[in-house]
Amino acid sequence: RRDPVARKRRGAMTATKVYTLEECKKHNTYDDCWIIMFGKVYDVTKFLDDHPGGGEIIVDVTGRDATEDFEDVVHSATARKQLEGLVIGDLHEDDKKRLRSTGGIAASGASGASSARNGAPSPVVTFIKAILPFVLVALAYLYQKSKASSPQA
Repeated sequence: RRDPVARKRRGAMTATKVYTLEECKKHNTYDDCWIIMFGKVYDVTKFLDDHPGGGEIIVDVTGRDATEDFEDVVHSATARKQLEGLVIGDLHEDDKKRLRSTGGIAASGASGASSARNGAPSPVVTFIKAILPFVLVALAYLYQKSKASSPQA
């Protein structure tokens, strides 16, 4: 007799599909969107409309390793669990090495230093965007305060 547990274990060890970075780069639209994170490839096309931050954010990180982008934002345990159902395979080992050596960006003919994060804003721009609303509120407050305290003719 065959061992049903061993058979089940063998079935669980089916080969995982391996994708190249070049293949993943082709899936970069709202209608066909794959992302790379944690060395795995995810087909997130059906999830784009449900993403709380909007699907465009995800489409913008296609064609490169989006792990850092994902980790930079606080994602719930539920969001992390949802990822498991979107995995379609692994990134090819050569591409994993290439991405690690270029900081997550695969050099495609251009120098890897030209865009360390594929067009992502610099930390200075991010800081300005974060503080600008507070500066505007402070200026509006000071304007109203000076207007109220100035003598009316």
